[in-house]
Parts: sequence; C-alpha cells; structure tokens
Amino acid sequence: MLLTIYLSLLFLALYLLGLVVRRLVFLRDKRRVERESRSGERVIARVDEMRPGSVKKFWLICQKYRIDGFLINYQGDFHAYVNRCRHMTTPLDFVRYQFFTEDGQQLICMTHGALYDPRSGLCVDGPCKGLSLYQLPVHVDRGEVFVGCPSGELSVLAD
Repeated sequence: MLLTIYLSLLFLALYLLGLVVRRLVFLRDKRRVERESRSGERVIARVDEMRPGSVKKFWLICQKYRIDGFLINYQGDFHAYVNRCRHMTTPLDFVRYQFFTEDGQQLICMTHGALYDPRSGLCVDGPCKGLSLYQLPVHVDRGEVFVGCPSGELSVLAD
C-alpha cells in the first residue's frame, strides 16, 4: 500500500514537472517569435530563397497556442497553411518535407493520401473532400515573406 502511494506521488511530481517544462519552452518560443516578428507577423523566408515548388516549415505563437505551419511557393505565389490534415490531426508531411505530389500540382497528406489544391487549400480528393486546410495570412514586403496568425477562435488548431 505504501509503495503505491509513493509511486503515485512520484508520477504526480513527474507530471507536474513536465507541465512546467512545457510552459517554459512555450514562453521561450514566444519570446523568440516576438524578436523575429514585425507588426505581429513573422518573417518566414526571403523571396529569393523560395523558388516555385519549394516549401518551408515554420511555427507561430498565436494567442496561447503554438501553430505549426508551412509556406509554399506555388507557381510564383506564396501560400501558408497550418500543417494539419483536415481528415486527421496529423501533419501533412509524414515523410519529412514531402508536401507536393510527384508532379508538383497538388498538396498531399502522406498519412492517407488526401489531395489539396495548393492555391486554396481545398481538399479535392480523399476522406476530407470539400474541407480546406487552415489558411494563414501571407504577404510579401521588401523581398521578405511574412506570415501572420489567423483570426478567430484558434483552439481547434491547438496541439
């Protein structure tokens, strides 16, 4: 009986320690984003480093959430999305940095093969057909690509 109590207290202490560490990492990341941001948007890339068909992963701190995203250059236009399939809460790039189909015309979820239109994020084929990826606001200024936080309730995007 006494062993059970001690083990329970040990697991509780480890759990609380994990929560503290997670919060400290979040605060560190939040300070980093604030240093790298201008007007509430984060500089993700320079235009000249992202040729058409390229992808860059990043993360943002939006409200109280860390959001993993990816920026694409599709036919010369920049688009950013939350890196989460609409069918399941898995990242699209199950295989590291594999976001595009082999022909480079659609985004693909490597977990189950859902296909998305790169311009709109709309799922055009697969179990999430008709739903869209969560889009992030993008703009280009002086050769830099900025991505901002989406508006509205973000709890659906939380990890």
